[in-house]
Amino acid sequence: MPSPADLVNDDVLAEILLRLPPGSVLRSRTVCKLWRRVTTSSSFIADYSRRRPPELLVYPDGYMMGHRARNALAAVDLAAGDTTCRRRLLRFHEPLRLVDSCDGLLLFAIMQRGFLVCNPATRQWAALPSPTTKRPCAPVLPSGFYFHRPSGEHRLLCIADIPPPPVFEYDPPSGKFRRLPSPAAGEAAPDAGSFYYILSTAAGGGCARRLGAVAEVDIKDPFPSACVAIRGTLYWSYHPEAGDTGGADMVAFDTAAEAFRRIPMPPAVGLASHRLRVFDMGGRLAMSAAVEAYPRRMDVWALEDEGGGGGGGGARWACLLRIDGDLPRPRRRAGGYPVYEAVCVLEGGALVVAGGGWVVLYDVEGKRELSRVDHSRGVGNVSRCVYRASLAPLPEPDARPFPVDDVPGGEPLLHYCSPGGGDANVPSYGNRWGRDDTWVVPNEH
Repeated sequence: MPSPADLVNDDVLAEILLRLPPGSVLRSRTVCKLWRRVTTSSSFIADYSRRRPPELLVYPDGYMMGHRARNALAAVDLAAGDTTCRRRLLRFHEPLRLVDSCDGLLLFAIMQRGFLVCNPATRQWAALPSPTTKRPCAPVLPSGFYFHRPSGEHRLLCIADIPPPPVFEYDPPSGKFRRLPSPAAGEAAPDAGSFYYILSTAAGGGCARRLGAVAEVDIKDPFPSACVAIRGTLYWSYHPEAGDTGGADMVAFDTAAEAFRRIPMPPAVGLASHRLRVFDMGGRLAMSAAVEAYPRRMDVWALEDEGGGGGGGGARWACLLRIDGDLPRPRRRAGGYPVYEAVCVLEGGALVVAGGGWVVLYDVEGKRELSRVDHSRGVGNVSRCVYRASLAPLPEPDARPFPVDDVPGGEPLLHYCSPGGGDANVPSYGNRWGRDDTWVVPNEH
């Protein structure tokens, strides 16, 4: 006699399982082969991630820096109006540093020399290959974390500074060798300098692939800004490939063709006078521009037509929303955003603006505020990362449960949080679990 589960077709079963939390879906794969086939299919994994609410990653106990500094990472539901319920994801300590989030995967830098990717929902992690050179390189800077659709891999575009080879000269009077000064920038070895590399999560580990040299610009800050990945393209409000344009152009990178191009900035927006943040607005590029001198004033722009690109003009931007003094006054002690920034757009079209511990929702079409929630009393610092839980597997995860520090007797660099109490080494920091499997963080201020 067939069981009740056998009488349910695949579509109905998938619809039921899509409503479960990640841990329950993972455990359901052990029920039978049918359930495992349904929950591991690419369509189910894509639908599951699409239905998860976007969450803002925060540091509930504040962000600490320095030797062996420990930090906890939690997720705040951007659509919720409750200031006390936050879902703790994991705890990590130096030398790990959170860099970015993409499709439910978190990217961590390891002392700016290496990177690892982890999925808090599936508890899988893997180290990315390092730029392989004949000589050790200086710190490797992450530039863009994205999903490469043609290969089905998650990739990282980074910048590595390769120093020139050391040159020694023999000194006959002393009988010793002495190191000569490094050559000037134009006289360096051809394989020395700043280069773009692509690191991949592909099975087999792969190796870092060099793209080309980074454009040389004579400016004070040569590092690219934070980027956003939209439909196979990375966008930066500032990038060295913009050249010496004085901030008139932003930069895009086609992840399929692996080529850079310039896009003119919105009118009356500049790097010197505004704090810029690019974000995904329902599949199109958008930018928030907060006035540096008046942090509660902000414009939100959307790219209507890129035009010919190449920095030659033709891009058409539309100002969708102007906020002038209506934002809450941020608490000075709250870390996180120095000014307000647009973060993302929710399923219903509400624009999320965050800053100073506040999360404010706006109706863009109606030009009005929908709600505001003050998280500054319970959240120490706010990251720039938006997280959406996913069951996406890593092609070749590390067999070890946690990454371990490369020192004698090194301890795990990362611990996951779970409601089952199985993580004996994860302190609750005085918090407790709520009925809906979320962390209940008491307000002590």
